[in-house]
Amino acid sequence: MKKIAANRHTGIRDVEENATGLDLTKNNISKIDRSTGYKLDSFETDSFETPINKQAREEHSNVFRDNNYKETVLNKKNNRIYKGALNNNKQSSTDALVRLSFQLMTRAEPANMVIDTIKSLLAIKADDDEILIVDNNNTQTSLYEPLAQFCASLDAHHNVHFYHIDAVAGFKAGALNLALGLMDPECSHVVVVDSDYQALPQARVSIAKAIERYPDHALLQFPQFYRDAGKEDVHSELNHYFNHHLYRSFNRQRALSTGTYAVIRRRALLAMGGWSGASITEDAQMGVLMHGRGLRTRFIPEVIATGLLPTTLHDLMSQRRRWIYGNMQVLNTYFSTVSNSSTPSSSTSKKLSERLAYMGAHVSQLSAWVNFTGIFIVLQLLTLLIITGVLLFSTSLNIHALLMPLYAVYASYAVFLGRRLWAYMQDNAPLNQQTDDGVAPSLGSRLRAWALHLNFWELGALSWWPVLWGQKKPFICTPKQALVRTRTSVYAANLMAMPKALLMLNITTAIIVSPFSLLYSPLLFSCALVICILKIWSAKVMLVNYGYEKRSATNKAVTVKNTFAKNLSHSRIVRLNEKKSFEDDNTVNF
Repeated sequence: MKKIAANRHTGIRDVEENATGLDLTKNNISKIDRSTGYKLDSFETDSFETPINKQAREEHSNVFRDNNYKETVLNKKNNRIYKGALNNNKQSSTDALVRLSFQLMTRAEPANMVIDTIKSLLAIKADDDEILIVDNNNTQTSLYEPLAQFCASLDAHHNVHFYHIDAVAGFKAGALNLALGLMDPECSHVVVVDSDYQALPQARVSIAKAIERYPDHALLQFPQFYRDAGKEDVHSELNHYFNHHLYRSFNRQRALSTGTYAVIRRRALLAMGGWSGASITEDAQMGVLMHGRGLRTRFIPEVIATGLLPTTLHDLMSQRRRWIYGNMQVLNTYFSTVSNSSTPSSSTSKKLSERLAYMGAHVSQLSAWVNFTGIFIVLQLLTLLIITGVLLFSTSLNIHALLMPLYAVYASYAVFLGRRLWAYMQDNAPLNQQTDDGVAPSLGSRLRAWALHLNFWELGALSWWPVLWGQKKPFICTPKQALVRTRTSVYAANLMAMPKALLMLNITTAIIVSPFSLLYSPLLFSCALVICILKIWSAKVMLVNYGYEKRSATNKAVTVKNTFAKNLSHSRIVRLNEKKSFEDDNTVNF
């Protein structure tokens, strides 16, 4: 069994109509039981020809049409809801030339979740749009077969194509490059869709209008929003990136991709040689490469889809570590990447001021989850160790002088806390107002979002350091499957997942400089107490959002204005066993 080569795709030469290419016929396709989909387990990637010619695609559609299951979703008998939704999304004359390829990369996802996402896309897609699902790096047929069966049950005119590939190298970038080769060459744009992100009814219209308004842009990035119930503070903290960082004009005009609902012009992506796998955040890397080639990008501040948060606090922390690490990978190789990707025309046409503007926008976006207090955290630790050693061995050193580094430590903490507090106070959440009936966030909600952000303080300060010495980290999936757990197990797991380094350091500092100590310092004692109180408060806010909840409440969703709620909701689906957490060098999924 062969792996698809990393950082390469099968559609490089596809600047004309697909006439030759990857032969997805007898030699390359082994059909799943009852022809419910395709399992692609062998590829010859040396030639890198264009992916699917018309004959192969017709054969693919015939398999879907001839093997429909009569009792599954969207067959001819229960098609009325879908037709009604589709009629509301007819193409206008302005977007007649826009054809979209919605691309979902999955790896052992819960089938019902992915099916709901596909249904939401079926309700908004135009007749000639396609939906492409690539399940990869998973050999357990029981995990992907239900999804394949659902796709096989659809009529051919729905233009839904499912593929399973046992092994794809290059993380998510490798799977996206494969999808770029498999997609219909008549499609003008790629729309990257995470498997849990359900499109809202206006999504297709909004995408077409954005393409019409910015026809010369290679990338149009829509925001990521969430629909989980009971986690509004986590939503606010995550949405702060789009409401504050990307919303500012200098970033909006130079946006990097954030993954899901990135609308990318296909020809621009082909001209760049596909997705880069140099970072585990391939989306941000792509934005930097695009700007290096003189391509234009833009953030479109309109909510058109909603997704799901990680189901556990441990998974939320792992997801944030991946974002921080991947973005710092991009920053670590930033100058070499920009110089290597620049074309002569783009490098000479940009003025120095314009280059500096792009550099500032890149640093602003890539460092949004990062802070640079790590050196002071280490300094605090070393200072406490030295003071403890001096106290234990009773040397004649002036131990009061050893407290001096702590003043610098708390000065840096004050700068960090003040800057982040100011940012959250300035965040009017304009995107949230699209889904909350125009209501601006209250002072309390802003403070809670800031407090919740402090849970990631240590991660933003320290988890990117391994990038500096070249340590490689695997791509870790973010499970979205709700688990049945007891109140006690949830509490214990949350305590284990919560970063505790700063809390422990400042408790120790408060003891050493307390009024009962020979090293009593009122200022340092007050600073240590403030940090402890803030960390305990932030933990409390997080535990409220990620506390114990009964199983019946886990599937509730936040009410969203014009949300996709009832379309296709009564159709039968094939359910999948509960999903486990995966950690694998070849794992591809968000």
